[in-house]
Amino acid sequence: MKKVVTFDRPLSRVRADWSPVATVPCNYRSAGRSEGGKYVGHDTIPHLCHIELTYACNERCIFCYNPEHAKLGDIATIDRLVRAVAESQIPHVYLIGGEPSLLPVEKLNEYIELLAKHSSVTIVTNGLKRLVGISDRLACFGVPIHGANATTHEFLNQTRGSFEKTLDTVRYYVREGHDVRCIPVLTGYNYDQMYDIIRIAADLGMESIFVDRYEDGGVGSVHSAGGYDLKPTGDQFRIAVEQIIRAKQDFAGFGGRVGFGTAIPYCLDERMITEGITANCGVGTSFCAVNPKGEFRMCNQSQLVFGILPQETIEDIWNKPSLDIFRDLSWVDEPCRSCELLLDCTGGCKVDANCSDKFCIDYAVRGLSKPVAELVKKVEHRKLTEVYPGRYRTFRPNRYIKLTLRYPEKFLVTRYQTVKLDSMAVEMIQAVLDEAMTNERILVERFADRVEEHDVRLFVSRMIQVKALDLKEEVYDVAS
Repeated sequence: MKKVVTFDRPLSRVRADWSPVATVPCNYRSAGRSEGGKYVGHDTIPHLCHIELTYACNERCIFCYNPEHAKLGDIATIDRLVRAVAESQIPHVYLIGGEPSLLPVEKLNEYIELLAKHSSVTIVTNGLKRLVGISDRLACFGVPIHGANATTHEFLNQTRGSFEKTLDTVRYYVREGHDVRCIPVLTGYNYDQMYDIIRIAADLGMESIFVDRYEDGGVGSVHSAGGYDLKPTGDQFRIAVEQIIRAKQDFAGFGGRVGFGTAIPYCLDERMITEGITANCGVGTSFCAVNPKGEFRMCNQSQLVFGILPQETIEDIWNKPSLDIFRDLSWVDEPCRSCELLLDCTGGCKVDANCSDKFCIDYAVRGLSKPVAELVKKVEHRKLTEVYPGRYRTFRPNRYIKLTLRYPEKFLVTRYQTVKLDSMAVEMIQAVLDEAMTNERILVERFADRVEEHDVRLFVSRMIQVKALDLKEEVYDVAS
């Protein structure tokens, strides 16, 4: 039976504490990797850090993993957190909340300018308040459209008039030349509106759409326990998957940038693999979160704290043995433990309100003896190109790229990706950046004594593919 969305039903009571959960210091000591055992590998630093600037918000989303709280917090404390993240040169940084737009635009621009020296910066905002004059060094806005109509959207965020305001804000950002990503939360109330939400996003000119499945946490867990059917059922999830796949095919303007943004067990619907819409959140591998107190966690919804910024650096915290509480996979139960795709899927979402002081496999497969569906054995992730044209190309460096060389791994940071480079690739991209080299033929000649022409040209193709280089229209000089 279709759910009725209405404002008339009273919300469950939520405690006023400003912290989403009672955080717990983690002092886990691993017994060590078992011989032949699986382990979650990681680089010296995470590739993505969420800075939760505040838990204050101007909406009342019933699915929110934060508690309600009206206090913005001490700006000087936020300043110190942002500086600490900037000093660690994390490739990608999301400024989230709560609601970041409650901070002054001038302050947000200060953060963007500081971070953008080494990081690609995204602001995740509900769009209720328009950020006029935001820095053009911002890589992207993430803005949610939770329903195909005002009724659903405003039921889920409990804010009358917000639907049209959010759409107007998206239109404004797109007109100003910003990339805007649509990030709806999939619930038991909007599962059958995914196609129309994606259609709206396409009509608005949004850059991509990545759907986050609802997980119990914070305010959301209180409302879920109070009778709101926020978790999509298995059947509802499969309807949503069907609509997402159809929209991905129909709205070619997204260039395939349609799928899920949060971790979901692949076995809930094998079409996630066959249609290329799987997602893994990167917990323990590439992702971390810092709350307004400076508490470093591997997940926004986790209680486990591994260190405090700025007293410790991100790289020091990230490499502590205590993070093996996740990485050694000792927490994994069946049906995930014996699954061949464990290191790729890692059991879906690892944290919810029922296991936020530890890690556990996703609620949708918890307690099962076998996967929901039989899976293909291999997930086809996007591969780097193996081709280049017959003519030399001219190009320019994309304005969002950065090169981070301070760690053992050498990172090329693009607007949306982190690419690890070997020493020769570092030399070639440095030649492009430092010598203002924009001609493929000259790049080939520059490295002719050490690199085969085929490899230089393949390097250029791959840099264009990951959008580190922007291809100019003209090509010339037939290659020998």
